Amino acid sequence: MTKIIYVDIGTHFGQEFNSLFGGQWSFYLKIAKRLAGYYLFNRAEKLSLIDIIDLNRVRRQVKKVEEDFLFYFVEANSNIISHCKVYNKAHGVFNCALTGESSLNITKLFLANGDTLSQGSSIFPNKSNVSTKDIVPTLGVPAKLFFNEFKKHIHTITDDYVVIIRLNCEGVEDSIIYAAHEIFKDNLVLTMGSLKDVKECKGEAAYKKLENFLRDNSLPFVFFSSSVHSWKKAHSSIKLLHNKKATPKRTDEKGK
Repeated sequence: MTKIIYVDIGTHFGQEFNSLFGGQWSFYLKIAKRLAGYYLFNRAEKLSLIDIIDLNRVRRQVKKVEEDFLFYFVEANSNIISHCKVYNKAHGVFNCALTGESSLNITKLFLANGDTLSQGSSIFPNKSNVSTKDIVPTLGVPAKLFFNEFKKHIHTITDDYVVIIRLNCEGVEDSIIYAAHEIFKDNLVLTMGSLKDVKECKGEAAYKKLENFLRDNSLPFVFFSSSVHSWKKAHSSIKLLHNKKATPKRTDEKGK
């Protein structure tokens, strides 16, 4: 069976991971909050009964085959890792920031809104919600170096695998995708998360370059955030990928 390597970069308490692989009660609580936000406070998009049923169905189907996945988390903020139990569910946790640099360094993680546990912290000081006065140090690892070593690790486990990258790392998404594709090539089959911070931190040209790269390399990107409205397509994409990789290869009478 092909292993599906799920790499979450910029984990933010693992909310996207938990939306699919976490406990049922946390899933239903999130749904309840979403419904309350819509019906009581007139916030967010409507979530229909059919949407809830579909989400729950796909979620149950994927959780049944959870053993076919390997989970790895990359989180720059050590405070978040020590604060959240979701990291115990991973097969590996890396406390570092992936960068577009060429060498290892101790880099500054600028905290969003001065919050030690903020979900919007970034290594880019020009991001609108960070302050250059509020920082924590983290290890900056060139994305290419990280994925090269990570690939070696995966090959100690299996040679039959595909890679999903779920990322929201506040502006360095393009460097990460370029590096991951260079190292994993066709084994990188799905990218997920959010790319909007590339535009904010690096500009429109960098954002368009990334869009063109994804298109030219036929590399799917699916929006996947902590918001429930992103879950249906994201969860279904993971399920469809598993279904495709779990299907035995057809052989002729000679087994070829």
